[in-house]
This record gives sequence, structure tokens and C-alpha cells, in this order.
Amino acid sequence: MDNRWLILFPIGIGAILLLTEKNHEESTQNPSTGKEAYYLRFNKDEIMKNLVATEEHFRNVSDDPTKIRKGSLACVVKHLISAEGHGDEAISHSLVADNEETSKNFRELRNNIRELRREVQQGISPEKGIVKAREIRRKFESFNPEFDISQCEACTIQVEIIKPQGGSVVSSVESPLS
Repeated sequence: MDNRWLILFPIGIGAILLLTEKNHEESTQNPSTGKEAYYLRFNKDEIMKNLVATEEHFRNVSDDPTKIRKGSLACVVKHLISAEGHGDEAISHSLVADNEETSKNFRELRNNIRELRREVQQGISPEKGIVKAREIRRKFESFNPEFDISQCEACTIQVEIIKPQGGSVVSSVESPLS
């Protein structure tokens, strides 16, 4: 092994730590990018991940009620509990990092997630669950445009319809995720 790497490796780690410390100091001193903004970004990421996971799990559950066993939606409950918890945190983080309106939006979102979780725990069809999960995700996207997937061209299926007189019309069909 080349001994130069043994010397450069600690220097590289030191430089990374110094840059990380400098970024941390800047972010905690600047109110617009302080720790509340950092945690709010984290909460938003986690809410979106858990809402998408909820949709995915509902999609993978059988529509046949005789095949849905008690507890078979436990993973959906887990994702909704996680999204609900991050919604709780986002309520207070957004008051400091953003504004009262955003905090209000997160409160409504958290309440909608809690309501869906309770419905899942009482028993809900996968079809109804996925519709409600999408409604909640769309509400989240409405005040977090960086997560809005409704305009994704990759998720839209283009269908060409040929008219009898010769011309063709291209129309979009909504995908399962939009």
C-alpha cells in the first residue's frame, strides 16, 4: 500500500469535517436556513416517502376482501404513523422556518393522515385507501411544489387516437401515481 494515502486520508477527513462544521455554523446563524429549516426539509422528505410507500402498499394488497386478513395492512399503518409524526414536527418547524399558513397546512395534513390511519385500523378496502392516500399526497404537494409529481411526463401515458377522417389526436391518461 502506498504510504501517501495514509497521510492524505486524515487530511481529507479533516477538510470534510471543517467544511461540515462551517456549513453547520452558517445554517444555525442564518434564520432562513437555521436548524428549524433543516428539520422542516427532513420532515417534508419523510412525509412524502411515507405517503408514496402507503400508496404502494395499498396497490399491492388484494382487492378480494376474503384474502385481506386482520393485520395485513399493518405496514400501511406503520407508514401512516410515521407520516403523522413528521407532520406533528413540521407544524412547529414551519412556524419558525416558514409561516403560520404553512403550519396550518401541515396541521390539516396531519389530521387527514391520522383520519386515514384510523380508517385503516378499523378496516378499509385497498381501493378506497389508495384514493384517500392520493388525496392526502396531492394536498401535501399543493403547498410543497418541490414534491409535485402531477406534472411528470414520465408518469403520463400518451395515447394516440386515430379519427375516421384521417387526423389523429393525442391525449394523456393519468398514471397510477399521479
